[in-house]
Amino acid sequence: MQEIDLIQYARALAFALIPMILSLSVHECAHAWFAHLLGDETARDAGRLTLNPQVHIDPWGTLFVPALSVLMGGVPFLGWARPTPFRADRLREGINRRFGTALVSAAGPLSNVALGLLSLSILALLGRVGVPLFSLVQDGDAMVAQRNPLDTFLLAMFHLNLGLAFFNLLPIPPLDGYRLLPPALDSIARPLERYGFALLMGAFLLLPSGVTAVVFRPMFAAMNSVQSLFGVT
Repeated sequence: MQEIDLIQYARALAFALIPMILSLSVHECAHAWFAHLLGDETARDAGRLTLNPQVHIDPWGTLFVPALSVLMGGVPFLGWARPTPFRADRLREGINRRFGTALVSAAGPLSNVALGLLSLSILALLGRVGVPLFSLVQDGDAMVAQRNPLDTFLLAMFHLNLGLAFFNLLPIPPLDGYRLLPPALDSIARPLERYGFALLMGAFLLLPSGVTAVVFRPMFAAMNSVQSLFGVT
């Protein structure tokens, strides 16, 4: 029994950490690419304008925390990479700094939405052309359907990327959503910058699971709706 559990955990970790590494690399590269388009070369000069995971991975946020979440029976939406450096004062002349910062910030979550929809589109296309996505396996006296690795990977990419987009759009520093708040909220939001990360970690680690489930309920409803729209179960 213990051997079976270890195999299941190893499989769950693989299908969590590999999509996490790929998705966060796309996320951070999108920040760097959009900053480059707007004239700030800080990220490019730091070698961050690349999809190479080696330059983006944060061992704690990209590997340890998502792995711990999986082992505790949760979902690995709480994950991050090394922050992409950005300087609003280096934006091209004529670009409003606050607006430019918002565009660079939004590029990360939007890239995750695009990657998630691409993964779901590939999965839907494979199903329509007749590629087998399930196999029958013996479970006691019954035969049950089991997803094949490709189906599991693409579905994990979809769920994870929409989860990362939703998570990063929360208006809490240092998440991307914080940079999208209107100026009218600056007097309230700026004092939180120093404590934002601690508050964020405390909320997800210490709040009862029922509370966090309510926060993520709209996201799961949206995921189910999109899957139905693409004809993916």
